[in-house]
Amino acid sequence: MSVEFRYANEGDYLAISQFLNDYWAAGHIYTRDKALFDWTFRRPGYWDRSDYSFAVGEENGELTGILGGIPFDFNCAGDRSKGIWIVNYVIRPDHRKGSGALKLLSMFRGAPFQATIAFGITEASSVIYRVLKGEVLERIPRYFAILPGQAARFAHLLSLAHPEWGPEKNGTLASIFEMQQLPKPDGPAGNALPEQWDSEDWPRFATETVGAARDRDYLTWRYQKHPTFEHHFIVYPENGKTGLAVWRLETIRRATEGGSRVDLDRIGRLLEFLPVSAANARNLLAEFFKQLSEAGAFGADYYGFHGESGEWLREQALRPVSTVEQGYALPSRFQPLEGKGGGILSAMFVSAGLPSCKISAECPWYWTKSDSDQDRPN
Repeated sequence: MSVEFRYANEGDYLAISQFLNDYWAAGHIYTRDKALFDWTFRRPGYWDRSDYSFAVGEENGELTGILGGIPFDFNCAGDRSKGIWIVNYVIRPDHRKGSGALKLLSMFRGAPFQATIAFGITEASSVIYRVLKGEVLERIPRYFAILPGQAARFAHLLSLAHPEWGPEKNGTLASIFEMQQLPKPDGPAGNALPEQWDSEDWPRFATETVGAARDRDYLTWRYQKHPTFEHHFIVYPENGKTGLAVWRLETIRRATEGGSRVDLDRIGRLLEFLPVSAANARNLLAEFFKQLSEAGAFGADYYGFHGESGEWLREQALRPVSTVEQGYALPSRFQPLEGKGGGILSAMFVSAGLPSCKISAECPWYWTKSDSDQDRPN
């Protein structure tokens, strides 16, 4: 019997969960949290079917491969089309020599999608994207900052994540990212999107960027309706325009030999950064740092492609880890804490004529770790 390919329905969840556990990662969050799986792969209004945006290969009633898709509105300088992020791309070992991988990918590639993006691939899996003439990108830039006087806290975390490193190396690396002082915002910030976000604010950002459309519907789904994380909005007005930042607090935990997890510290994860000017960027970040300090966090990180906003982040002491020796060894996974660095590779298939996504001051792509499912519970 040949392998059949189709989109999964709710009755397939248990089989998909077991497949993920067996062939992707034991105890993966999607195997433990159906609500998160449903939120990710059943987005009302963006998937014109009653089933999951999740493709499966099946033979004799058993799964042979899986590929998830997360649909979104793709924005290119104000023009909208359909886009999709692909995740959890895995073929059962006894089927890896066939055409299953290509057939699964074909279910999310081409019309109606102008952009098919794989965010968070491995070096090994990048081969298939190159063979199919996809574009494999540089690692998405990561920015890191430690609040004034808090470097010792991060040095302690480094000693746990990298026990082979000595105290001097841990202290030196932590001090490189420590801010000298906290900026103060020029006035009070808001905590909710303004009424004119869709009519005035997002359209201005849209004409200057490429990536997922950050309209109210997207921001509400991605942050306010997230089934696990609590997110905080920061809005700062400037001359009739609105800058936006979104962040969440993450507790860093250490795994014990008995299988439990012990709380260690707190870090802020900045997920959206859409300032309208350099001054607006300073105010957004000043308010962000203020909230971080009040929440008891030692610092924060941010992942993002976008040339101009990256420049403004650096001006406000968020240092790119790529500019620091051993920067890519900074922990990125905190539940539990592990020494694996935070370099994230991506690949994509996009229509001809779209601007390229690269690390440069001119990069128009606005793309952060909140895209796809890279910012999810461990």
